[in-house]
Amino acid sequence: MRLDLGWKQSKVVAALLAAARREGVTIAGQASLKTMLSRWENGTGKPDVVYRQLFCTVYERDEDELGFTEAGRGNPRVAPSVDRETIDYFRSVFDQHVRADNLMGPHHLVDVVRAQAALIDDILPGAKNDVRNDLLLWACRYNEFAGWLYQDAGDPKSAMHYSDRAMDYAMAIGDPTETAYLLMRKSNIANDLGGFDRAVGLGSAALREARHVSPRVRALVLAQQARAYSLRGLGDDARRAIDAATHELERPGADADDLASYCTPAYIEMQAASCWADLDAPDRAIPVFRRALATMPTGMRRDQGLCETRLALAHAVAGDKATACRVGHHAVRTVRTATSARALSELRRLRDRLAPWRRDEEVSELSLAIKQLTTA
Repeated sequence: MRLDLGWKQSKVVAALLAAARREGVTIAGQASLKTMLSRWENGTGKPDVVYRQLFCTVYERDEDELGFTEAGRGNPRVAPSVDRETIDYFRSVFDQHVRADNLMGPHHLVDVVRAQAALIDDILPGAKNDVRNDLLLWACRYNEFAGWLYQDAGDPKSAMHYSDRAMDYAMAIGDPTETAYLLMRKSNIANDLGGFDRAVGLGSAALREARHVSPRVRALVLAQQARAYSLRGLGDDARRAIDAATHELERPGADADDLASYCTPAYIEMQAASCWADLDAPDRAIPVFRRALATMPTGMRRDQGLCETRLALAHAVAGDKATACRVGHHAVRTVRTATSARALSELRRLRDRLAPWRRDEEVSELSLAIKQLTTA
């Protein structure tokens, strides 16, 4: 189609980027997109559903005309066999993606994870019996992870889309813990969008069958509800939710859950500190953030940057501009190495909090550094 139109690859890349901006979706950058386009045109791999829709828009043709469907291809594609090694592959790659996310942030991963989620969609029809059940689980996990990456990259619309897709798989699996975890994730996205009442409602739905849900996932749900309460200024409700989340982690066998293994007492304490910061109680938040930074494992750069930013913000709320600036500069350097939309949002809040001292040199320098990073 490109050759029929007489277009160069650079024109197609520019058109795809423009169409993605209009549709409000995140795709690869210009250099990566040119490589992907060459691969697709040479028959190596195929675009996922997002790129297929963009190609249809750019070329003004339907999927049949562009050869994306079986009807549009001369030879039907043979689905790959799906066996236990296939499941092991997706499990091991997923673990590496989680590690890379902590090291570098979401922007380098989102296209890869989305493509692998689409690949699982394609091969599911060929999976049988117990292998199919395991593949359904990884379809759920990959789509949920894609939703998380989009959320952390600042695209809540796409985040909710992939979380909804993951929910479809969770319902097919029929595991209450998986379903509750997805409702927790949707609650988290709702908080980011300012839908605090919706976040609380999704949490209540997640806990409807609480006795069938693992303690760690119950704790995560309660922590999200606490954040929604704190963002609405409801301190007593937030405190009760955090206390309940802490209690869940004290239950026997709570540490046996691999789905929410990151939900530890330290994690819940961090969520509590964020609530205290929202409620303008920095004296309660600061020591928690400091402890978290002192014990945070190496390789957690994204979380480190977010924690440093929230610590700086807490110091600013407390009126300690010197410490806020010192920690804030460190946060900017960390966030630059593993950019996260959440951290960037907190840095903007820090800049606003420091605005009354904007004539001070140290505040002015930090404000400029934040502006340069958040508008890059």
